Formats: sequence, C-alpha cells, structure tokens
Amino acid sequence: MKRTIKIVLFAMALAVLASLPGISPGFGPLVELQSVVKAANKNTLTFDVACDCRMGSPGFFTGNRGDAWIVSGKIFPTGTLPAGNASNDPTLPVNGVAPIGEWTCRGQSAAPFPPALEAAYSATPFAFNTQYFMLNDGRALTVEGYAIPAGERLSLTGGIGGFSGAAGDVEEEGFGTNATGCPNFRAEFTIRPGSVH
Repeated sequence: MKRTIKIVLFAMALAVLASLPGISPGFGPLVELQSVVKAANKNTLTFDVACDCRMGSPGFFTGNRGDAWIVSGKIFPTGTLPAGNASNDPTLPVNGVAPIGEWTCRGQSAAPFPPALEAAYSATPFAFNTQYFMLNDGRALTVEGYAIPAGERLSLTGGIGGFSGAAGDVEEEGFGTNATGCPNFRAEFTIRPGSVH
C-alpha cells in the first residue's frame, strides 16, 4: 500500500515541457517536437511520462524517514501513452512514437513518522522531491515539490537552453500504469509569462 501510494504520487508529479512556440524569441521549435506538444495557450505545455520502476532505487519502494531515493522514466508527446493497466515499456516507442526525453525524480522520504506523533504531523509531506524533464534537443525543465496524501504540489523552478528562466506551476495526473508497474501520467506546465528568456 505504501509503495503504491508513493509511486502514484511521485508519478503524478513527473513530466514537463517540450517546445513552446512564442515563449522564447528566436528559438523555434524543432520539427520533431511540433506534433508532440499540445499547448492549451501560449504559456501552457503538456507531456506524457512513463515512470520506469526498473530505474527505482530501493528507497523509492521501501524508504524510511530520511532515506534518499531516485527513479527515472521517459517523456512522450501528450496523448501517446495508453490509459489503464497498460503494457507499454517506458523505453520503447508507443504506436511508432518514440520518447522525446528523459524524466528523473530524486528525493527524500519524510515518512513514516513516529507513531506517537503521526497524527500531529498528518498534513506534513511524506516525501520531498526534485524532478528533471530533459528533452532530446538539449532543453530541460526543473520542478521542485513535495507529496502529501492529496497529491503532489510542484513549482517550475527553472530551465536550461530555450527554457532558461522558466517559472510557474505544474499539475500532474496519473491515468494508468505501464509494464513495469509504475504510473503513466500527464504533466501540465503553466509557465509565468515573461519568465523564459
């Protein structure tokens, strides 16, 4: 149960950006990414992410308070990954669509709390994490957040290359699992206007 909750919450907090036309003057999107990213408006990007349980360190599955962990996965264009209990391998193309980047999440467990204090700290995050969305074209986004029973709380804290200076919020929603038992999830980034330079 603990492993499932951790995996679902961490997976929901994974995934990020690809090409954002118009947000960075003079940096046009790559042709291969144009059909991969769906933007609800000029400041919103979405990606599908397949978390790969084979890449999880022991602490990701059975971490105790203070234990560090790491897990990785692959980033796909929005709408690529199947929903439900799916059989997609995170490292392989899905219906001919290959991954467009890599996602890595590293963090530290804050739970379990001492039994005598568990109720007093019920609103405290059970894990803290930093996520990296690294696209194949060299651009990347960094996300920082924490996991609570209601879900992940994440902020977009920066970027590399064409995403330099990116700031904003991230919402993630799991929509199934893949062949490794980890989640497939969607990440939606709302980028603060003018933050990318």
